[in-house]
Amino acid sequence: MKFLSCAVSLGLTGLLFTAQSAAKILYAGVNSAGGEFAQQNLPGTFGIDYRFINESAIDFFLDEGVNTIRVTFLLERMCPLATGLGSTFNESYFSEFEKAVTYITSRGGYAILDAHNYMRYNDPSSQPSSGSIIGNTTDPLAATTAQLASFWTTLSTRFKTNPHVIFGLMNEPHDMPTELILANDQAMIDAIRTVGAQQLILVPGNGFTGAARWLNSTCAGCKPNAQVLTAIRDPLENLAFDMHLYFDNDTSGTHSECTLAAPSNLVPVTDWLRENNHTAFLSEFGAGDNPNCARTLNDTLAWMEEHGQFIGWTYWAAGPLWGDYFLSVEPGVGPEANRRQSQ
Repeated sequence: MKFLSCAVSLGLTGLLFTAQSAAKILYAGVNSAGGEFAQQNLPGTFGIDYRFINESAIDFFLDEGVNTIRVTFLLERMCPLATGLGSTFNESYFSEFEKAVTYITSRGGYAILDAHNYMRYNDPSSQPSSGSIIGNTTDPLAATTAQLASFWTTLSTRFKTNPHVIFGLMNEPHDMPTELILANDQAMIDAIRTVGAQQLILVPGNGFTGAARWLNSTCAGCKPNAQVLTAIRDPLENLAFDMHLYFDNDTSGTHSECTLAAPSNLVPVTDWLRENNHTAFLSEFGAGDNPNCARTLNDTLAWMEEHGQFIGWTYWAAGPLWGDYFLSVEPGVGPEANRRQSQ
C-alpha cells in the first residue's frame, strides 16, 4: 500500500491495512474536488471552470489502496437556475459527473455523490454564504424542501442500481435552524428510499457539520446537532452522520498550522455516537505539511480506527484543478503530493 506507507507527512501511515484487518474503517480515501469550482461562472465550461476527476489520479489512488472517492458537484450546474432545483437536470453537466462516478465504481471504488452547496441554492457566487437557504419559507427566492427531495429522487433513481455509490446529502450546512436541517435531511432520505435505493446515506448537521462542535450551538439561537438530529430516521438503518474536522485555529482548514488538540476534539462526539448507537463518516479533514500536523493527523486517524463509531473517512483534497493549493494531494499537483510521491 504505497500511497499510505509513503504519506508520512500526511499522517496516513498504514491505516488501510489496519482498517481492513480490524474491519472497522470500511471506507478510506480522498475528496476529488472540482465540480463546484469557479462557481461564479454558470454554467461554466468543462475542463476550464470545473472538472470532476483526473482518471490517472483515480488510478493512482485506487492502485495504492484507497477505496473511496468523494466527488463534488454544484447544484446550480446540475439544476440550472432557469428551471430551478428539482428533477430537471443539465444533462451535459450530469453526463460528465456520471462518467466520473462510473469510472471510479467500475474500478471497484466507492463514489460519494457530494452536493457541495451548504444547504443553499440560487447564488453560489460567494460560497459558503451566498444563496438562499433551502426550505426557508420566509425567503421568496428560496428553493423548497420538496424541491430538494425531488432533486434527490431523480439523482438517486439514476444511481440506485450501482452498489458502490454513496449518497452525500449536502456539504456543510450552516447558520440556520438545526430543525430545518433535520427536516431537509429527512426529506432527502425519504426520497432516496422511496425510489428503492438502498445504499449508504451520509447525513450532515449544522455548523459546517463540524465534528468538534457537534454538541454545541453553532449560531445564534441554533440548537446543537446532538439535540436535534437524534430524530433522524432511515427505514433501512443504513446511514452515518457526515462530519468534518480541521485543526487550525478557526477550524476552517485555511491555515497550514495545526493548533487544535487531537484526538481530544473527537471525544465528545464519539461518546454521543456511542450513547445513541450511531456511526459517523469523516468526509473532510486536512492539515498542512509540517511535523505538528503530521502528529495531529496520525492521532486522529488512530482514534477513528480504535473507535468503531467511525466507519470511514475521505481526506481533503485531491482534484484536477487545484494548482499549488497547500492541501492538494492530487498526484503531481501541490507541494504535499509532490513531496509525498518523491519519497
